[in-house]
Amino acid sequence: MIESLKRGPWFAIAFAWYPLLYIAAANPGQVEAASLAATLVAAAATSAALLVALRFVVGNWLLAGLGVTWFLVLFFSYGPLNAWYAGQAGDPDAAILATTWIDEYLQLVHSAVWLLLLVLGWLLLRRLVRPTGRLPTALNLVSALLLGFVLAQWPATAGREAGAIGRESSNFVANGDSPDVYFILLDGYARADVLDKHYDFDNSRFIQGLERRGFQVGEASEANYNWTFLSLASALNMDYLPELLGARLDPDGDDREEAYRLLRDNRAAAILKTRGYRYVHLQSTWGGTGSNPFADDFLPCGGGVFRDEYLLAITEVSWLRAFGSSASMDLAACHLRNFETLASLAGTPGPKFVVAHFVPPHHPYLFDREGRVLRKANLSNQFEFQKRLWEERDAYVDQLVFINRSIERVIDRLIRESKHPPVILLLSDHGPNIRSGLATDEHYRVRLANLSAVLVPGAPADLVPENVSNVNLLRIVFDHFFDAGLPLLPDRQFISAFGQPFDFVEVDRNGVRVEAGGGSVDNM
Repeated sequence: MIESLKRGPWFAIAFAWYPLLYIAAANPGQVEAASLAATLVAAAATSAALLVALRFVVGNWLLAGLGVTWFLVLFFSYGPLNAWYAGQAGDPDAAILATTWIDEYLQLVHSAVWLLLLVLGWLLLRRLVRPTGRLPTALNLVSALLLGFVLAQWPATAGREAGAIGRESSNFVANGDSPDVYFILLDGYARADVLDKHYDFDNSRFIQGLERRGFQVGEASEANYNWTFLSLASALNMDYLPELLGARLDPDGDDREEAYRLLRDNRAAAILKTRGYRYVHLQSTWGGTGSNPFADDFLPCGGGVFRDEYLLAITEVSWLRAFGSSASMDLAACHLRNFETLASLAGTPGPKFVVAHFVPPHHPYLFDREGRVLRKANLSNQFEFQKRLWEERDAYVDQLVFINRSIERVIDRLIRESKHPPVILLLSDHGPNIRSGLATDEHYRVRLANLSAVLVPGAPADLVPENVSNVNLLRIVFDHFFDAGLPLLPDRQFISAFGQPFDFVEVDRNGVRVEAGGGSVDNM
């Protein structure tokens, strides 16, 4: 019995589980337990069925296990290789074939090649002498070690309650006259002076249009952090990350799970929900806001057959990618649908707190100024085909112009169709990440110079300071409209590296490092 267990082709199922568990472990806080369990069951069932079928073809359980392993290698290598080629083909400077019919029919060509390799591999198995000895045991051991390794890497904090968000009571209670509150984030949207200086673009028409609609715009507004998940977690919880995470903040770590949970299960939503508001979250094309199990209403923007964030990730890295937007998420279609969904919420019952995160004008640059879709992109290749990313300044401006018009139409409908005048916060998590030709301090200044515009019906003209930062936006709104008693915090800005996002370095509004005593130094 023990010998049969050691020599059975269990590695075929283990190798199917390994990439699924690896994706889940590498994306803490983004995978629902039910999705993971269902996927593991489906993978085991599929591998077992294929194992049995191949057993009759090759006449040996071990050879059948090797056949399943060959299929898994092709299945999970399809996505990365496909994305790499798509990225190279989309880069005119890349040393690869120029645009040809292969690019136009890439999925068909790639799938045909993979099918040929699959069949050739299986035919080769039939010609092999049946392996003997300790090979089955060795393969089972290797697969078990791989599973053990990925499980050991699973964050120790998985499933732990965040517990850092204050659930304090407040002085207001929602009633039939309470306004809907819209928190609209435009990712990487540059402040007007940055657009003028570094993009040679005058954004005054859009800014003045907001002001005519009643918005107060912070002309010198600042983000508090230079990465989206940090900025969003801070803004929605109205506090800084060290205070929110406490002792759990590890300057040397890169585990984003608790920060992701903070931005989903946030203090602003908690305060409003206890007072009768519904928490509505629109699906985005970025991981942190791509799902939200804490929202009362989660509104998907598409996603083909697989709308779950984890299933979408598997689709993008596997042979399922060949089905394109029918199985995965078409980014341009998602953004367009979200504009329509957001505008339509004005006519739905309230009061409600709505969070909508739009990745544009942040790359990928999918739209021209008129809103024409430049190319198709899915989740996994959204950054692959643009090697210079932020440095494509003309493309950034073109997409920003389209976003301006789209947001104006959304805002006009929200104002016109809402039963009660809404509260709208329109902001960006940070500015663009341009580096070419910029000194270090100017790069940081640009990165932290963001858009902040707030519409609060009946508010005094000086409600929002010109130099407001994201951490104080909801504090200002809640304190004015709902008498929430939330004092303003000092406006501070922090820079960190992507690989060590919690190792914060404070800078001033000029991007210069702040010394511990409160002064500045010349560089970082």
